[in-house]
Amino acid sequence: MELKLIFQLIRRWAWLLTIGVLIGGGIGYVINIYQTPEYEARAKILVMEPVRNSSATTSSSLKANKEMADTYLELLFTQPILDATSQKVGATLRPNQIRAERVGETGLMEVVIRDTDPERAALMANTLVQVLIEQNEALQTSRFSSSEETLQAQVAEIEQELSNLETQIEQRSEQSIGVQTQEITEQKLELEQQINSLLGEITVLEQDIDDLTPKAAAGLLPAPLTLEQRNLMNEKRTLLAQKQFQLDLAQDAYTELLNLPTGEDAVVTSTDLRDIEQANLDLYRQLYSTLLSNYEAVRLARLENTPNVVQVERAAPSTVPIQAGPLRYVIMGAVLGLLATGLLAFTLEYMDDTLKTPQDVANVLGLPVVGYVVNESAMEKSEGMPYVTSSPRSPMAETFRSLRTNLEFASVDKPLKTILITSPGSGDGKTTVATNLAAVMAQANKRVILLEGDLRRPRVHRALGMSNQIGLSDVFRGQMDIRDVARYSKVKDLAAITSGSLPPNPTELLGSARMAQILARLVESASVVIIDSPPFVVSDATVLSAKVDGVLLVIQPGRTHAEAARAMLAQLNRAGAHVVGVVLNRVPRKNANYYGYYRYENDAVYSIENTPAEQPAAAGDTRRTGKGLATMFSGKPGKIGEEVVS
Repeated sequence: MELKLIFQLIRRWAWLLTIGVLIGGGIGYVINIYQTPEYEARAKILVMEPVRNSSATTSSSLKANKEMADTYLELLFTQPILDATSQKVGATLRPNQIRAERVGETGLMEVVIRDTDPERAALMANTLVQVLIEQNEALQTSRFSSSEETLQAQVAEIEQELSNLETQIEQRSEQSIGVQTQEITEQKLELEQQINSLLGEITVLEQDIDDLTPKAAAGLLPAPLTLEQRNLMNEKRTLLAQKQFQLDLAQDAYTELLNLPTGEDAVVTSTDLRDIEQANLDLYRQLYSTLLSNYEAVRLARLENTPNVVQVERAAPSTVPIQAGPLRYVIMGAVLGLLATGLLAFTLEYMDDTLKTPQDVANVLGLPVVGYVVNESAMEKSEGMPYVTSSPRSPMAETFRSLRTNLEFASVDKPLKTILITSPGSGDGKTTVATNLAAVMAQANKRVILLEGDLRRPRVHRALGMSNQIGLSDVFRGQMDIRDVARYSKVKDLAAITSGSLPPNPTELLGSARMAQILARLVESASVVIIDSPPFVVSDATVLSAKVDGVLLVIQPGRTHAEAARAMLAQLNRAGAHVVGVVLNRVPRKNANYYGYYRYENDAVYSIENTPAEQPAAAGDTRRTGKGLATMFSGKPGKIGEEVVS
């Protein structure tokens, strides 16, 4: 059932959905025409984990690769890299032009650059990758630059000392004792200064290492060192070991000089001095070798901890823009237009509280729908004779016959002698339903009286082509009897009582005991009395509903609001009225099948084609004469005598 309602909603708003599709498709086509084409250039880079992590387990390696790839993906969007790329290319590279992602679970990354110029897009992609590689090397080199610079300076210093010692040994000759003693004294002083300087540097390094060492608070574990702190700690310890080694060498040389004999009686030969200098040369060479080893160790550590970023595929200019063709834009625009208008239709439908379907009537009022009347312009314009009489073979006549049958089944236990036709508002077609229902009942060989109960805006006389000079108001004033104002219409067995002149107090008249007496007399004279009443915007229909056997509500789908219908039903229940059911009037022809109306004009309908049509009475039929009316009203001839309504 819900699916059926959805299809009904789509059919009802098909015109709006069609407009949305056309407008959306047109907008999509216009956007495609005026949009500047853009191109994409793709480059691929490979990020390999450091050599230090190459022996890690598979799971940890995959995790490290993912984290490293995510790091480099974010690094692509940093401002320094964007600025450097823009400067090299000569055009501004914006973050929204870049799209980067990993290729599966591998270490490959694809970098996509979008630009209006295909050549510039390819240049930006390749330059961006090159800048990333350069920045990676610069970042990793900066972590070990301090240690490398310190070791390079020390190596250069030791090289200078080695060169000086070698020169001194080569130029050494026999010298006097005084000169030798002076040189020994100078060397002692130099060694003392070097030892004191090394001791000071060692003290400072030990203090720095102690400051970097985490201190445990009371009851807590020491905080772990950060990566920068660990690197700085290693640099300090390496430098401390080097200074300690230099101190040991200087102290050994100083000890040997102290063991040499001094004074005027000491004899020092050049051979002894050369031996001492040669020993110092060997010590400096050993120190030089150690420094070179430390320097290479730092470089190796940098290489082992540096991820390798390599461009494996260069970006090439594209010849096809990334924008879709006009068909895709039209389809996208049409879909968006359909969604927008669908949402609008749903909103309007949700906000619309009018009764549209029999299910709405059942849910809101709890009443059955006993008849459906399709919106037929010819029926609305038919005046002077009911439509079912002038067109007895029409599908519309068959719908009123169905309504007549439904009312007969609804009155099996208690016949409906008086039926009130009313509606929640004006303009719902009460008079049309009342006159055609009265006519179709008269065609079933029943004596029917159609009473105009609307003393404010009467319309029955127009529908039947009668004058309205005399009527029900004259009976209330006592000027005429009910039989004097009743006149036969052009339909056999159908008499009508119009309103007459309009009274100033219609509600009081309709609710009076006199009205009850009039109805009782009409019931005695006819098989069925049908009353066309005012809408429920006035209280006339309420007072009449308590005096009749059944009330038939006329509701126009899509026009009658649920709250108005509820209020009308509540008033009828308070008045103790018997509501027979609902007639849906002016049902749109496109929804006729849904409401139970079948298109007889396209099908062979045996009930119409094979059954003789019900025709108006012949001119000689006494039931259309004043004598017939007099017979209907207790057999007494009426004052209007032999008049036949033309």
